[in-house]
Amino acid sequence: MKNFLAVALICIVTTSFGQEKNFTLSGNIQHLDTRYIRVFLKDSTQPRGYFIDSIPVKDSSTFTYQMHIGKMEYLTLMPGVDRTVKRTKDGRGYYPAKSSMLQFIATPGGKVHFTGKITDYVDAYPSGDDANADLAFLNRQLNPMLNKSVNLMVAISDRKDTSEPEVRKINAEIEALDKQADSIKLAFVNSHPSSVAGAWALGDMMVRSQISNEEAINLFKKMDKEKLVGTPFYNEVAQRVDGLLATAIGKESPELVSTNTYDRKKFDLKTLRGKYVILDFWGTWCMPCISGMPKMKEYHDKYRNRMEIVGIAQESDDGTNWRTFLDKNKDYHWHQILNRPENDLILKFSVAGFPTKIILDPNGRIVGRFVGEDEAIYNKLDELLK
Repeated sequence: MKNFLAVALICIVTTSFGQEKNFTLSGNIQHLDTRYIRVFLKDSTQPRGYFIDSIPVKDSSTFTYQMHIGKMEYLTLMPGVDRTVKRTKDGRGYYPAKSSMLQFIATPGGKVHFTGKITDYVDAYPSGDDANADLAFLNRQLNPMLNKSVNLMVAISDRKDTSEPEVRKINAEIEALDKQADSIKLAFVNSHPSSVAGAWALGDMMVRSQISNEEAINLFKKMDKEKLVGTPFYNEVAQRVDGLLATAIGKESPELVSTNTYDRKKFDLKTLRGKYVILDFWGTWCMPCISGMPKMKEYHDKYRNRMEIVGIAQESDDGTNWRTFLDKNKDYHWHQILNRPENDLILKFSVAGFPTKIILDPNGRIVGRFVGEDEAIYNKLDELLK
């Protein structure tokens, strides 16, 4: 399941207003039965973090669109064809499947053209340069498989009893498809050490926890640094690998200094030496993060004199949602920081899943790392602080 779920529900295109260059996207796709492709343009200057644009589609097949971008980006578009939308059986939600998206790599001044067809998934792929040719090679293998996986998810979306034999059988099929997709991506990265798309795929696997830390580090070492250094995908993987090495259990925590704080005062992690510290990586969009906060508050009060919490929020907007949430929830006014691209703490600490909680001892050394919301971290805190 983790393979086909997209990070965003809809197209998110990052725009930059410094040193902009036009990028041209076009396509001739059979059965593109929609009048417009909606585009959500990410822009941190907007209150919600994006504004909306549309791409007109002619004759259910062709489109052309230009956008301003300041750097190389991996982008996705949802074509807006109803049969590709993987709705749950009750009709109240849907699965954001990568196989239902147009995926491509955009570069300033570049041109990408899509060809293919729309069935119940996007069987259409980009061309125009080596990066997109490589990405197309990968997704031609993945999309049919991921579509089968999400269709199985839809088939059991109304089943509440996961112990039913039929449900167990389908879940086993989904798991097998997951493993097969992971193997394909792993083989692709291994066989494309000089490819921009290979660097992107490795980073994507790291974000989705589809690869062990050891495997990721070994694959990164095999990459063609001379060719790829300077590209954003390679640089991001490099930062994640650095973060993995720097935040291993027993290591001293990397420096954490920020002025992007809720109280608008400069924060320096070193000022908390002498106490245990929880670094809580969260977001207002992350329901498990929010649901776990009352328990965090309980433990903050329980060990108030010996423990501090530092919340580090990842948000797509300018921070309005984060500040509004904290304004309304004064119980969570421990140290709160807003992550920003110019001081990316998510990469620095190699955070892939949310919530992620890292425990530091009074000397600033990492003694625990927990992904997801469960009792394990609280058991560890009781063990350390009692």
